[in-house]
Formats: sequence, structure tokens, C-alpha cells
Amino acid sequence: MWFRARSLVAATATALVVSACTASSVDETTTTQAPPPAPTTTSTTQAPTTTESTTTTTEAPLMTVAVSGEMPAAVAAAASAFMSVVLDPRNDTANIDPAMLEHLATAGDGMTDRYTGVASIQELSTGGSVGVVTLDSGDLLLLADEGSGWTVVGADLSSTDAPPWYGPSPRRVLVLGSDARPGATAAVSRMDSMHIVTAVPELHGGAILGYPRDSWVSTAYGDMRINALTASGRGPDALFALFTEDWELPLDGYILTAFAGFERLIGSTIGRLTIDLPRAVPSRLYWPGFRAGEQRLTPTRTLELARTRKGVPGGDFTRSWNQGLIMLATLTMLQQGSIEDVPVLIGELVKYTDTNLTPTDLIQLGAAAFALDVGEIDNVVLPGKLGRATGGASVVFLDPEAEGIVADVVDDGLLTPGEE
Repeated sequence: MWFRARSLVAATATALVVSACTASSVDETTTTQAPPPAPTTTSTTQAPTTTESTTTTTEAPLMTVAVSGEMPAAVAAAASAFMSVVLDPRNDTANIDPAMLEHLATAGDGMTDRYTGVASIQELSTGGSVGVVTLDSGDLLLLADEGSGWTVVGADLSSTDAPPWYGPSPRRVLVLGSDARPGATAAVSRMDSMHIVTAVPELHGGAILGYPRDSWVSTAYGDMRINALTASGRGPDALFALFTEDWELPLDGYILTAFAGFERLIGSTIGRLTIDLPRAVPSRLYWPGFRAGEQRLTPTRTLELARTRKGVPGGDFTRSWNQGLIMLATLTMLQQGSIEDVPVLIGELVKYTDTNLTPTDLIQLGAAAFALDVGEIDNVVLPGKLGRATGGASVVFLDPEAEGIVADVVDDGLLTPGEE
């Protein structure tokens, strides 16, 4: 095991006092007197003495870590550079997030100088790549390449007793479901589903906060139903700006999907969804209803459940809650796998969705999902009342307490008990 060390070696020189003295005498006879001797002067001179103290500092050699194994050379190099910095902060920190290094400041004491590992790498259809490296110590590294090379963007160094770091916490994402019909463009159609999803990995909790799609809001384009903000060619960026700029909610980004993309995403990641419905859902004109209790749904049936609102007590409020229930059921099934699956899952996600999240965001969020306890995630829909807007349109007026619920959830990613 390597340990950080710095040693100071002190050396001192010593000097002693040196002195000398001389004397003279006079010798007389009775017959001859010698000339008197010349006066003699005796002096003692002490040379100045200088004592010097020299301190020499010897710095320990720079310590590094080598990571090798079943992975591309560039990934191994990025992993080695990161682990070297954790072991010895004197190494070049390059593009490593300072917050992550601070979080893992004590991890170096439990590290070795050599690891082997296996990497799971996925190139994304939207650009960039993500990866997870599993080390022989059981530790995990999250990596992303956004075009300038691989960088470690998260780590679980559990072998050193350091807590995992999956990016800043809490995480907050706007999840959108478009009602685009076949042939329509999902991004500029109305939204059927709007949720702020939060995650607090260190507390294993989070929240799913649903907005009724007909909520009446003030926007830069005038007063309208919130789900209409993406229409008229404005797209999800306009809706995201309402949340982040007008309402000043610190969201990381958005993920948007439509009917076909939702089905394909469910089919490619989990197949049939196991879900426990607390109450039955009535049939619609085009598909049968759903019984109460646990059942397994095909991707098509999962979409039908997510869309059903007519005839359901509570209408769109209950539909929004059921959509949150589908998210929780999906997370439960995904957690039967492991973080090593995240790169592939992200690859499927970006195929069937639109998002403004970066590869770094995506790999961090994917790993954070495995740190959550589904039972600690609140599923809530903002309260409101049905009414009529100017012109007679049926809308939802959010209750006054809705704003406080949003602020509470967004603040720390959790719903304070009693705020529902």
C-alpha cells in the first residue's frame, strides 16, 4: 500500500571558539648588561566564527496508478489519470471535476498503484460516447467523451470506504411525453405528459412531480395551457425555458418521447412491464381497461395505460399519477440489472427520445438511478381545479399551494412530509 509522505531532513554545522596567547621575560647578569629588549606587545585575536544551518527539503516521488484490462487504450489512459489524481493530488487534474476530487479526498489512503478492469462502452447516435469501467477491486468509474476525449465523470470507490459521486446532487430532469400522432413531429406537438423527476443518490430518494397537461399558465407567448407551449413550432426548448428562465427552476435538461418512441424504448429495455395498479382503469373506445393488482403489460399496453384519462376518476390528474407509477415500475425492473448496463440503456434512450442532456449528464443520471430506493421516491401530481379560460376552453387552475410544492421538491429533490 502506498501512503502519501513528505519528509524534511535537517542538517546543521557547528563551530567552536579558538583562542591563543604568548608571553616574554628579561634575563640580567652582574658584569654585562645587555641592551634592554624592545618592548613586546602581545595580542590575542579571535577570528569571527560563522555557524550556518541548511534545511534541505526532499519531496516524495510522484505516485501514479496504472489501469489496464479489457478496454480501449484511451479509456484505460483516462482511468489511470483519474485514479492517479485520487491517489496523489500532485498529478495533473486535467478536466476532472474539482467537486468530485474534493468528494473523494480521503479515497487515496485505501488505494493501490495497479488495477485491472473491464469497460462497457456505448457510442451514442446523438453524438459522443459513454462508458463504465469495473475494476478488479469492485470499484466503478463513469466516463464520457463529448468530442474532446474520455474523461472520468463519476466514481464509486467503495473499496476505499469513500461515498460514490455521480455528479452534483440533487438531479432534476423534465420528462415530457408528446401526443404526436403518426406522421407528426413530436417536438412541436402538444405534450400529454409533463413531470419533473428528481434524484438524490446519497439519500436514495427522489420525487416525480406531475403537471396536469391543461394547467393554465402565463408565458412569453401569452396565457395558454402548458401543454400547448411546444406547439406552433416552438418545441421543447420553449417549455424548458418557461421552467428554467421564467420560473427559475434549476433543471439539468429535458427528455422527450412520443407514442412510437415510448413503445420501442420500453420494448428494447425491459420488454413486458410488471406493474401493480392500486385501482382498475376502465376501457376506452380503442382498447380494453386494466384490472387492479399486479400484472405484466406489453409495450403497447403500457402506452395505453399511460394515455388513458377518460372515464378515470380524477381524469388527467389520475392519468398523470399513473404515468409516474409507470416510471417507478420501469425503474424497479431496470434495477434488476447493474450499473454496467447503463451505457447500453443510454444508447437505447437517445434512439427514441429528444434530449438536451449531455453524455456526461446521461451517464451520471443513469448511475444515480441505481442508487435510489423506489420506495423512497414520492409520486405526486400538482393540485388544481377544473375551470374555463377566456373563450370557454376547459383548463386546470393550479391551487395556490402548487407553487410551494414545486419549490419544496426542486430545492433539495425531496418532498417534505405533509406537502402533498
